Amino acid sequence: MDMTPSLSNTALTPAAARVAVERLRSWLPAGAVALRGDVPSALLQGLRQTGMTLQDGGHGAASGVIVLEQGDVGHASERISALLSDIAGPVCLVIVGDAASTSSRAAWEAAIIKAEWRKHPLNERVAPYGELDRVTGLLMIAFERVPAAASAVYPLKALEEERDLHTDMTREPGRRSDAHMTRYAQAAQFIRPGDRVVDVACGLGYGSYQLAHNSHAASFIGLDASEYAVDYANANFAPVSPVPTTFVVGDAQDLTEMADGSADFAVSVETLEHLPEPDRLLSELHRVLSARGRVYASVPNDWSDETGEDPNPFHFHVYDWPRLVAQFERNGFEIEKAWLQDAGGGQKRHLVARSMLEIDPLQGPVCDGEWLLVLARKAGAFSEGVSCPLQEIQVLIAEGRRGDALDRLDAMHGGEDALLRGASHALSAILNVVDGNDEQARVHWQHVRTAAREALASGADDARAAGLLHLASERMTDDTPASPGALQRLLESHPLVMAELLGTSTVLPSDEDDRAITSGPGDGAEQINLGSREVRQLMDAKQWLDGKYHEHMQRINELEKYTAELEAARQWLDTQYHALSAEVRRLSTDAASHAGGNG
Repeated sequence: MDMTPSLSNTALTPAAARVAVERLRSWLPAGAVALRGDVPSALLQGLRQTGMTLQDGGHGAASGVIVLEQGDVGHASERISALLSDIAGPVCLVIVGDAASTSSRAAWEAAIIKAEWRKHPLNERVAPYGELDRVTGLLMIAFERVPAAASAVYPLKALEEERDLHTDMTREPGRRSDAHMTRYAQAAQFIRPGDRVVDVACGLGYGSYQLAHNSHAASFIGLDASEYAVDYANANFAPVSPVPTTFVVGDAQDLTEMADGSADFAVSVETLEHLPEPDRLLSELHRVLSARGRVYASVPNDWSDETGEDPNPFHFHVYDWPRLVAQFERNGFEIEKAWLQDAGGGQKRHLVARSMLEIDPLQGPVCDGEWLLVLARKAGAFSEGVSCPLQEIQVLIAEGRRGDALDRLDAMHGGEDALLRGASHALSAILNVVDGNDEQARVHWQHVRTAAREALASGADDARAAGLLHLASERMTDDTPASPGALQRLLESHPLVMAELLGTSTVLPSDEDDRAITSGPGDGAEQINLGSREVRQLMDAKQWLDGKYHEHMQRINELEKYTAELEAARQWLDTQYHALSAEVRRLSTDAASHAGGNG
């Protein structure tokens, strides 16, 4: 088969091409890229403008991009196999035009998974979860080959036989796979540089692998009670993880093999409902986590039936928001962030779109959802850290009172706490960057670097000090003069450190975000400049709209039930009507016959 890409001018709008290029640029590894299939000219031009090295053949390419425009997955499967044949590195499948509308995302996923590939751990970069049901005309899915040694022992057929007990969501197509994988992508956002991470009840290990690719953690330990799961994880993921990763057999309710304070971040998704005594897990995590340790967890949100029990035979408990919060609080945690997640296609809220809605952890959810997700920290942990002394300054910055904030920061620069001193200088540098004072900002970055090194030498909070040192060192080597959007670039390049310093995890939207796809080729192309207040208002409005969306979808589900009942009633009435009509005709015929006989 000819591997030379064929050019198309009609399959992709300019706006969608820009978004595709941006997503590919954020996902593709360094090196030459094999470009194949029905490549829109706008996509080819955009990739070239980024400086990528594109080649027709697959030999020597670090990765591949395969674009399909025509036909459904059934007719394209043979062609896909040929296009994939000599590409060893990861591949992004880009489906556009008619091909994007004739087959579902799950069908395309299944076709490549069947060829012993799996979803790439950075798939979220090209396929953001919240857009999978909203964007049309463009499907992007990233894959990597299953390691040959692992595939020989655990081919897809063997994994399918284990599906009831063990599922590798990277080798599973569809909505439920998306729902599981996006949780790990989200959890990774809150892992600090240098964190030691434990994945409790890690299953087949795909989550730990995804976390390792999406964070700057120091190490990972995956723990599961199943020897099969641990063996699978050690064969499939540990050897190719970018971070030292170990999978061990262990009981989620008994972490005695782990020392006090030996981890900084814990992940445990879809675990608590499976444990006879979930409080034991949370109590153990409180002991195992360091002073600033955090937990990311998820549970089904009230999957009970008419009996009040969860019909899943592997679930011991039914969770709702009050029960989940109470369980964390009585084990020494407080909820820092929370979300409602929907996937659709399951036993609850079957028809809803995929979504991840952030909710107020103090108020709880105002609508229904399939899953509850929380990020929890040790109660009182932040009062002992750097955040508390900086909170007043963070408020001043949020209110736009930068002059007052700089005055307060000046008073903190001579403090004895090296970590606090470094953070105060970093905030001063950021404010000077925003104001265009490059020289003054550089002076502050030098102080940040000095203070961070001092903090590291003293054994203070290593993760936070390392984050400050990395930020300062990068800024010291960047000779680019300050320009509009400097704060945006800092937020994008160092989201975790910037969130800590500014007291928020909110990152301002990029000028080249995904709105261009749904708004058309003429929209979304202009530069959008929004202040923090406007952004907050838009976020509040979006949250309100998301809540209304969930409420209306719930109402639609209820109405569909009523519609089904009314249809059944209508059919019954039709049956009765026809039966009565037949009876009337029979009686009329009998009466006529009787009258004729009497005549």
